[in-house]
Amino acid sequence: MKVKGVHLPGDKKAHVKEWEIEEPKDDEVLVEIKAAALCRSDMSIYYGVPLIPGFPPGTYITGHEPSGVISKVGPCVRNFKEGDRVAVICFVGCGHCRYCRAGEPNLCDTAKCLGFTTHGGDAEYLVVPERTCLPIPDEMSYALGAVSTDAIGNLYSTMKYMSVSGDDFVAVAGVGPMGLSAVLCALAMGATVVAFDPMENRLKKAKELGAHYVANPHKVDPEEFIRNISKEGVTKAIDCSAENEAINYLLNSTRKHGIVSQIGEPGAASVTINPSEQLIHKKLTYVGSWYFALPEWDDITRFIIEKIGVERAESIISHRYPLEEAAADEAFKLFDRRETYKVVFTP
Repeated sequence: MKVKGVHLPGDKKAHVKEWEIEEPKDDEVLVEIKAAALCRSDMSIYYGVPLIPGFPPGTYITGHEPSGVISKVGPCVRNFKEGDRVAVICFVGCGHCRYCRAGEPNLCDTAKCLGFTTHGGDAEYLVVPERTCLPIPDEMSYALGAVSTDAIGNLYSTMKYMSVSGDDFVAVAGVGPMGLSAVLCALAMGATVVAFDPMENRLKKAKELGAHYVANPHKVDPEEFIRNISKEGVTKAIDCSAENEAINYLLNSTRKHGIVSQIGEPGAASVTINPSEQLIHKKLTYVGSWYFALPEWDDITRFIIEKIGVERAESIISHRYPLEEAAADEAFKLFDRRETYKVVFTP
């Protein structure tokens, strides 16, 4: 069947073209896309250097944060039916390895990723195995379902792993969509939050969401700023910036026995840290965070509905666009210039 979908040839331009996709077979479902969110990872294809390598830019329809309604099911589908509202995770694992069985297809050695190594959700329709679909509660919109598959879901899982609570003082570096999700989740878990970003509009948004302290690291010394609030430093920190400078001031500002979680991906860029002083001598934990485990989905949606609030969670979406050529070009340009928060296509 023919569908409209976003095409990124890798030259910092975005197009909408017609693609040919197959009908669902076996355990696959056809999802009519209602919302698909942009992610900073998408920009690697936009620039022509895909973060997940294997195929040239433009090989597949982009988009790894989609949601929609199931419009057709394959003959072996057992858990979903036509008309079900679903969010779609971005990883298609083998379904049989130890990681897939544990609900972490992102760790599967043969996993495909929507938009990078198989067709993604910036389109009218998407065909995926039913195991990649998660039910969206009635209280949540399709747009919120889409952003919850990556940004909010990832940050909830990260905070849970770090055991964030009302006893914690949490620092967040980089308050784009991921960082704003970190602010939302940490606050909902009762923590005191300080947010850092060089862009004033993002600091303003973090403050609107409830961050107790915000600061521009280009105007103040982040380490001194934190020491003035708490002499010992923060208990936990999350880097969503992928910047060498930010990673280091978080490591330096996190107290003994603290935890620093790395979410921002530097890609091929090198990051220099001092393990002796920043990790070993403080017995500090430095952990990588990548997506959430599928069994967490019910907890994630309940947390959004009951703790964050659906309207507040959806407020990290700043722009919505139809699936049209001019709209797609504008969406990616504004997102590239960091003039947006979360951007969502609504086919």
